[in-house]
Amino acid sequence: MQLLPQPRHHKQRPKLATEPALEESHIGGIEEKRNADIINNEPFIANKRYSVPMEHQITPKLMELGSQDSFPAVGKREKRNSRNAASSENEERVAIFIDGANLFYAAMHLNLEIDYTKLLRSLTKGRQLLRAYFYTPVDNGNEKQQGFLLWMRRNGYRVFTKDLAYLPDGSKKANMDVEITVDMLTLARYCDTLILLSGDGDLAYAVNAIAYQGVQVEVVSLGSMTSETLIDVADCYTDLDEIREEIQK
Repeated sequence: MQLLPQPRHHKQRPKLATEPALEESHIGGIEEKRNADIINNEPFIANKRYSVPMEHQITPKLMELGSQDSFPAVGKREKRNSRNAASSENEERVAIFIDGANLFYAAMHLNLEIDYTKLLRSLTKGRQLLRAYFYTPVDNGNEKQQGFLLWMRRNGYRVFTKDLAYLPDGSKKANMDVEITVDMLTLARYCDTLILLSGDGDLAYAVNAIAYQGVQVEVVSLGSMTSETLIDVADCYTDLDEIREEIQK
């Protein structure tokens, strides 16, 4: 068993005759009288010493520190890494999802040739771009399309493709709503805002579900080719015709 250190007993020195008499003092509610004449006549009388309670010693010091300008005010804390905190608070993270087929037909209707570098700049508006996805059906025999998709991959886009399916009536179709929906729901937890370039009403349910997660959803498409249901559930809608000056070649 470890022994605790014993308190030290300090011997009191005798009172000198030259020391002045002390007036009546009150310490901790106990009255103590010291008479210099008695001390001088007696060989030695040990006066009782009363220690001042700790709070009586600390409180005045704290009050003294609180009055100094260098002492921080109570309740205020200095910001740590203020530079990083400021940038993270002001920087909004966005992700872009482009329905390639829908955008192609909208641009063809407007007789608009899109500059996809300008498109990213126009959509992000100085915000932090997390991802830009481009979904499109492909014809593997179309070399011009393959060259375009290669350029997209090397200039900031993540391209997802699906082979065209031939229908009995001879038409071709490749629906990518499921891929867009899954990727939007997956990335929503990492973003503040999702930007959807599509007018497809089949995506309205996914947009509404993402909005209920507290994520802002912006929809950009041609008004005449956009579902009213999709516009209603979006937080912000922009007609493609309104930004054509910003995104055209």
